Amino acid sequence: MRIVEQAIVIQAPAEQVFAYTDDIRNMGFHMSEKSSMPMMGSKLKLEILTPQPTGVGATYRYSGKMMGLTIDFSETVTKYVPNREKIWHTIGEPKLIIMSGYEMRTTVEPLSPDSSRLRISIAYDLPASGFWNFVGVLLGDWYSRWCLRQMTEGTRQALAAQAATGGQIAPPRAA
Repeated sequence: MRIVEQAIVIQAPAEQVFAYTDDIRNMGFHMSEKSSMPMMGSKLKLEILTPQPTGVGATYRYSGKMMGLTIDFSETVTKYVPNREKIWHTIGEPKLIIMSGYEMRTTVEPLSPDSSRLRISIAYDLPASGFWNFVGVLLGDWYSRWCLRQMTEGTRQALAAQAATGGQIAPPRAA
């Protein structure tokens, strides 16, 4: 299992940071709403599969194609501490390219009434197959760092824009 982590200080209360990161549409924006070089110009479709979009048991699905290869995986939330921590991981038999499955963790630590530390990590396994294992070794950490940077910087930018506009949250932008 390989682990990559990113932390950032955000000038916003912990409850506000957690609320933003708890919305899977914000955390998956870099894969589902914006084409990019790390996604090889592709976008994935994001579906929220459960009636409740947050909390233990909330389940999401991403699907699409990248370089002609099918990507299809679901995730479920396994730990949820409101305003502090959320853990979710792939379930079933995910069809991924550079990893075989993963666990994501977000934690929000209040630093002051108006400042928080957001920490996001991914722990992932490499594909078992020789060729895809090699590709995972080469690109897995790089891709994971890119994803985490999109999530942390996207959160910082959206909450800064919200503070500047008096309440409107802008969608994340590629960092």
